[in-house]
Amino acid sequence: MSAIREPRSRPGSMSRALAKDRLGISAVLFFVLAGVAPLTVAAGVIPTAYQITGLTGIPAAFVVVAVVLAIFAVGYVAMTRHITNSGAFYAFVSQAWAAPPAWRRPW
Repeated sequence: MSAIREPRSRPGSMSRALAKDRLGISAVLFFVLAGVAPLTVAAGVIPTAYQITGLTGIPAAFVVVAVVLAIFAVGYVAMTRHITNSGAFYAFVSQAWAAPPAWRRPW
């Protein structure tokens, strides 16, 4: 029996790009800072808003914003069924503005 040797393939460009020691300290630092930014806002802005304004209605503003974001998220998910472009939010906006408004369309 003779063993058939397959030629050894070189790693593709993707594997070279993700090779060991490719991410430096600055890249990891920016990843961490981007992840911590929302927590920084929550920890810094909310107490400051209470102290400066003295209003107790600030939590109600957060509830209103959460409701608006929830409505937006429902609409965004509903649009993903109809738009298959992978261009993120730009694809949705360009699709919406590509056609004339409903009141300008012919019957």
